[in-house]
Amino acid sequence: MSSTTLLASETDSARSRRWGLRVFVVALSPALIAIWATPWFVTQDGPAHLYNAQIITRSFETHSLFSDVYHVRWEPLPNWVGHLSLTLLLRVMPARVADRVMTTLTLIGFAASIVWLRWRVVGWRGMPLAALLAVLLAINLPWLLGFTSFMLGACLFPITLGIWWHGRERLWPGRVAVLWALMVLGYFNHLVSLGLTVVGLVVLAFFAPGERRFARAGWTALGLLPLVPLGWIYLGLTRNGGPMKPVWKHLSDPFSLSSWHAQLSWAEPISLASKVVLPFYPGSHFGFALLTPLIAFAIALVLEGITMLRERGASRGPTTWPDRRGWGVLAAVLILGGMAGPDTLGESHGNYLPQRVLLFGLVALVPLLDLEAKTWTGRAAALALVWAVAIQSAFLWEYAATSNRNVSALLQARAAIGTNQKVATLLMGIPSRFRSNSILHADNLLGVDTGNVIWNNYETRHYYFPVQFNPAVDRPDSETLELLALKVDHDEDRPLLWYLMLEAHHQSIDAILTWGKNAELDQISDRWFKPVYENGNVRVLRHR
Repeated sequence: MSSTTLLASETDSARSRRWGLRVFVVALSPALIAIWATPWFVTQDGPAHLYNAQIITRSFETHSLFSDVYHVRWEPLPNWVGHLSLTLLLRVMPARVADRVMTTLTLIGFAASIVWLRWRVVGWRGMPLAALLAVLLAINLPWLLGFTSFMLGACLFPITLGIWWHGRERLWPGRVAVLWALMVLGYFNHLVSLGLTVVGLVVLAFFAPGERRFARAGWTALGLLPLVPLGWIYLGLTRNGGPMKPVWKHLSDPFSLSSWHAQLSWAEPISLASKVVLPFYPGSHFGFALLTPLIAFAIALVLEGITMLRERGASRGPTTWPDRRGWGVLAAVLILGGMAGPDTLGESHGNYLPQRVLLFGLVALVPLLDLEAKTWTGRAAALALVWAVAIQSAFLWEYAATSNRNVSALLQARAAIGTNQKVATLLMGIPSRFRSNSILHADNLLGVDTGNVIWNNYETRHYYFPVQFNPAVDRPDSETLELLALKVDHDEDRPLLWYLMLEAHHQSIDAILTWGKNAELDQISDRWFKPVYENGNVRVLRHR
């Protein structure tokens, strides 16, 4: 390579790096502003994580407000990293700030890890579009659902694969030790992100270029050794959740096109809202689907595929497929697995599995794609990605406004509820345009900094979370309370569930917070409770 060509290449790399970093900051800014400029921007599960992190913090006190009701399982559980991170944040900052910091870290961390993976595998070439793609993938459904530990584990997916890729031909004991540390850290983040990272390492070990594939596979296997004792520990923990059994809730008939449509619509992790709505527009229309981030993203992928095929056919410039076919195989495995895989391995073992698998498959595409806007197809793909990020950011801003409106209305009832109370929440009529519902677990905020026990605390019924109710406590079941919230108003079982729950546990409830109204449910509540506060959708009932 001549000095002139080398200088031109270095100049292009410097320009791509400079513009890539600028695009990264600019593309992330609307989401960050939405988080910090909106007083009550919360993810769906974020309030519950914050409340339980405070319970863990209070557990170190000699006379904890929660010790009679909760206990902390100091066992090697997955999800510990998310809870301990929040616990540490709560020691140095107010709870509301800690929640926003965690939401911000999972967003920036995942986007930055994807950009880092691209740089590690490809260099700075195509970084502006890679930055756009990373931001789009970071503003995803699992993040908005508030899956904090999973998203922290998701950050490790690109980091682990990038470290392995860079040293794949010299996986000596030092790098194996690094893999050990990453496996242990991944376990204490989330089992799904860890499992998908292992899949990535195995696929790349066999399909990455190089002549020492068997040696490479052997060293990689050594790097996975910590999974043996960790897997044994986890299998013991799963006995608390019963046997694992794959469940397909949407793909009821694999030979039905309508079933596949339902499965794919459910499984994709990009859309934050219904696919037939536009941001800040109250109506819906089937044609709006053409303007959604998902369609724009799909168009960009198709155009990138065309660009790569044309480049390879013309033998012009560096070809991406021969050197990086392992990433193509990994992306195909994860994308197909997410599209056809089960929704859950059992209700007690967690949900939203397809979205997580598909998200990692899309991340695996980032090192593979060309992402240079030098041809008309590349420039068209860039425009599609710009639109996708813009419309995704607009949806996030509408979600922020909705969250702020709902959560602030709910929290105005704090004075009527008081402190050191035992509270149950009855949510009625909470459907949303968004796939993440900001009001579903927002009642946990009523327990933050108040000493209140929130019976709706959903984490307590899952074995993989550290905070649990004490077995002897008389209490309403959190699963029943969530089921009541998710049922529609005309569901015939709903009044019976509410009646049976109150009949059995009304004495363990000091106050009920209700969202919405339902004459039949209100009549049942009036038997044991009387209203003391009402403001719009929100009422507080106290025990008679």
